[in-house]
Amino acid sequence: MPRAPLPIAFVVVSLLAPLHARAFDETFAAPLSPAWVTPRTEEPGAAVIVPATDRRATDGKVAQLVFPGHTDPAHGGPAWATEIRTAASFGYGTFEARLRTPRATRRTGLVSGFFTYFNDGADHDSDGIVDNHEIDFEFLASEPSSIYLTVWTEYEEVGGVESFRKTTRKVDLATGRTWQTPPGGEASYALVEVAPLSWTARRFRSSNAWAKYRFAWSAGAVEFAVDLEDGAGWRTLWTLTGAPNVVIPSIPAPLFFNAWHNVVHWDTGLDARVPGGKAILRIDAASVH
Repeated sequence: MPRAPLPIAFVVVSLLAPLHARAFDETFAAPLSPAWVTPRTEEPGAAVIVPATDRRATDGKVAQLVFPGHTDPAHGGPAWATEIRTAASFGYGTFEARLRTPRATRRTGLVSGFFTYFNDGADHDSDGIVDNHEIDFEFLASEPSSIYLTVWTEYEEVGGVESFRKTTRKVDLATGRTWQTPPGGEASYALVEVAPLSWTARRFRSSNAWAKYRFAWSAGAVEFAVDLEDGAGWRTLWTLTGAPNVVIPSIPAPLFFNAWHNVVHWDTGLDARVPGGKAILRIDAASVH
């Protein structure tokens, strides 16, 4: 989901950065280092706790991103997120995280994300739309068996009117059912059902168990995969191919994690409820190679 443009100082560094990822490993076993910028805790009661104890973590320590309950229903969107992001930008490479998503009722609009994001408010390719280079894993508390995967290359909003280019795949791991942006629909949020996964994980709920999530980003493709730690190893969720800057992002970007509320329920289109209590995104480890 697009966010506010990044600061100018960051933009200069990012545009000069090499297009290969620099090695980065974080286990959250100690307080956040200067490798991370100051966390965002926009809502009263929001918090980022590092390290926090979790016996199911690899080393017993995690990062907790706390999105508080009973927030103002009008505070929707990533601008109100509890969020952390790296100070450095990363280009082509493999991005991986082990995490467990927040739990909330199916009527909430709670979203959590693991993603890269670059948007400096400029139209670098001169096509009339601001460049928005972004690769997302997003999880809805209302749909705990599903994962939303999105690759953006453009986004702007002028006078309440959105213009963008993105491709999304929604995968329900419990059933194997899959939905995707149809050809020609990259400027809309519409999804159509496509061929299902060749496998299912009937008991999968992203809020119930730890799992590893990964995307491999290259000049012509982004491949998303999951390791449910059930002995099956990494399984591919989707491989999107296409031209750099048109379909596939090319500009280095920071790595982000966040939790936030969307005012509209993604599945029903109705007004979404805010969480009734604290919702916690737990991150055991993150890496870029």
